Amino acid sequence: MPSWGVVSTVDEPAPLVAAFVAHHLAAGAREVHVFCDRPNPEAEALLADVEGAYIHHSGEDGWERGWRKKRPARHQGRQKYNATRILNETKLDWLVHCDADEYVRLERPLEWELEKTGPQKAWIRFEVDERCFLDEAPGATIFEGAFRRKWDGFEKEGLLFYGTRKRFLNRGVGGHVAGKPIVRSGHGYAIGVHFPLSHWDSKVNDLPYRPSYNARLLHFDGLTPLHYILKMLRRATTKVKGEPVPYVGPRTAQFSEAAERADDPEGLRDLWWQVQGVRDYEAAELEEHGLLTRPNVSIVGEVSALFGDKVDLSPAAFDRALIAHEADLIARLGDAFGFDPTPLMSA
Repeated sequence: MPSWGVVSTVDEPAPLVAAFVAHHLAAGAREVHVFCDRPNPEAEALLADVEGAYIHHSGEDGWERGWRKKRPARHQGRQKYNATRILNETKLDWLVHCDADEYVRLERPLEWELEKTGPQKAWIRFEVDERCFLDEAPGATIFEGAFRRKWDGFEKEGLLFYGTRKRFLNRGVGGHVAGKPIVRSGHGYAIGVHFPLSHWDSKVNDLPYRPSYNARLLHFDGLTPLHYILKMLRRATTKVKGEPVPYVGPRTAQFSEAAERADDPEGLRDLWWQVQGVRDYEAAELEEHGLLTRPNVSIVGEVSALFGDKVDLSPAAFDRALIAHEADLIARLGDAFGFDPTPLMSA
């Protein structure tokens, strides 16, 4: 049967990195390659003895395959570099490229689908299910909630359904709808963020593919309200060569609104709920139309099976780890906006 693995460039607290590895190993990945985009000793210590987990550091090869051998300024460039490197070095048959907050969910073993995929397909796309919250109060773990799916009629119907919250949503979800790829190895392809490329310098989706009928991607776009807000404020303040990094309109609206409310904890929590919260009556209607699902998410059990009690996935513990991991970012946001994370921490 075909073998597969996962590669990700990460800059997240250790509990999330551990969960990412545990889940994909449990799902059948032969290898999980994690590139720390900056030092993460807590994550490295957790994963040091895990069979199938491979810890790397962005730039550990001197960026020898890159233009002028320089660290790419944008994190998307570093993601592409790291994923492409593993795709070209691996002995696996297929490689998934996704983020540490994205989890492949399977109906049947992935090997079964890969075996049935003809050689004319260079890659398979995993469509996205994005986690939403059904309650403003924190759940028992960071993986609680339901999942919204892409809404094809959103531009016509979204305003009536969501009101002014529509401006924050992209076809019914807060993040991306492009999906993520699993790509054949051994053909000299490069891997971008959402799809592979026929060669490094290509910028177009020019390789034959099909959507998966067996796997989807669970996207946890912010594991807690604080995690989401820090993600938005980081992007609101990130510039490359003096210019903001471009994103689609609804995502930019989220960044801009977070920056406007940065010194107002209640305003920030309200923004999180506007973007990621779903009211009971909304959930019922979305579910009726196949736009909301409530899958059995086994990540917590998988983490426990691999790490025992070494990893605490409660929202409060995660936020404490997040505060430590993002100390420099939080200090910069405090100076720039008067941002204080403490009122947003989960209790």
